Amino acid sequence: MSQKPGSRPWLAGAAAVLAIFTAIFASNVPTPMYAVWQAEWGFSSSALTAVFAVYVLGVVATLPAIGALSDVAGRREVLVPGLLCIAAAGVIFAFAPNIYWLAAGRLLTGIGTGVVTGTATAALVEMDPDNNWARSAVISALTLTAGATTGPLLSSGALHLGYWPLTAPFLVVVCLALGAIVLLATVRWPRHVGRRQPDFRLRQWRPTRLSVPRNILGSFAFAGAAMCLSWSAGSLYAALGPSLAAELVGIGDRALAGLYAAAFQFVAGIGQFTARRHHPQQLLLAGPIILATGMAVCVTGIVLTSPWVFALGTISTAFGAGVTAMGAVATISREAPADRRGEVVSSFYVLAYLTMAAVVLGVGSASDWVGLQYTMIGLGGLTLVAAGIVIFTGLRSGRAGVY
Repeated sequence: MSQKPGSRPWLAGAAAVLAIFTAIFASNVPTPMYAVWQAEWGFSSSALTAVFAVYVLGVVATLPAIGALSDVAGRREVLVPGLLCIAAAGVIFAFAPNIYWLAAGRLLTGIGTGVVTGTATAALVEMDPDNNWARSAVISALTLTAGATTGPLLSSGALHLGYWPLTAPFLVVVCLALGAIVLLATVRWPRHVGRRQPDFRLRQWRPTRLSVPRNILGSFAFAGAAMCLSWSAGSLYAALGPSLAAELVGIGDRALAGLYAAAFQFVAGIGQFTARRHHPQQLLLAGPIILATGMAVCVTGIVLTSPWVFALGTISTAFGAGVTAMGAVATISREAPADRRGEVVSSFYVLAYLTMAAVVLGVGSASDWVGLQYTMIGLGGLTLVAAGIVIFTGLRSGRAGVY
């Protein structure tokens, strides 16, 4: 790939940030549309959540592979194919005639997201002039929040205005992905950042092994349980948030219902940003408490058919999810041995993604069986129990508490 003598070094960082934003934006653009597709095509809640869960398969399939591959094949060389997957998914979504096309689009989006986010985040860390990984992590987290919030906002706006709502947002995804590819291909890439090794041969490459050292199994299980609690709440809103708002609390405007998903992502990002300077043990006590309280308020809003109570519960749940996730990630980052951090972190996220998919699929199946209202009431009770177990285990083992 060419390097322009007049290029500015910061443009390489901007290209990595744009790649992350595009991947997360593309992942969240469909959220407000699921209820619309379901109403138009008449598929079940189980089918809807299965389409959402296909995304997880794509991410999980790439997580163990891409980190090690980009180390030897080059960061840019791996980012470009990932962005091409996202662009192709945008085209598929824009012209999808049925649910099978949606599943194909979600799978490609998951693969592209798994490729792009890990690789671009690693590139950002390497580009930091002071080798400040914490600063790079904050930039990455803010970019993730921006993409996760902007995606549903754009879709909700298109639904409200009626400007080709099932097509136009996905053409924006295609434009963003192609723009990121052009930027990656033309900017000067720092010499010390993930370049292709001269002796690299694809047949010699092997995926990263998923494993956890025995001496940190306790911390891994605790942090993993907290992360699963956080991501399960987030995935519920990403898959069914608009349906919950429309069907259970009486919000008839699909565009307004879609804003609940955007609000969840935005407030969760605020929670992560607010919590970044606190000790992980504090976060793993406060986060689950706030999350469980918020879920209880959400269920109350559903029972009372109150949009305002449901909105208050959504904000609390989202903030608690963000705080909990920050505490879990900080814990696993501190505990993982430096020489095996890639294996441990990959295992950590695979666990979180698989749990997320299982929860969403379970909610979809249960709602077809007993209805969405009773399913949410049951899920609220399970969330309280799960949060209580995380808090009790953390306090008893000393892994959660107030310093």
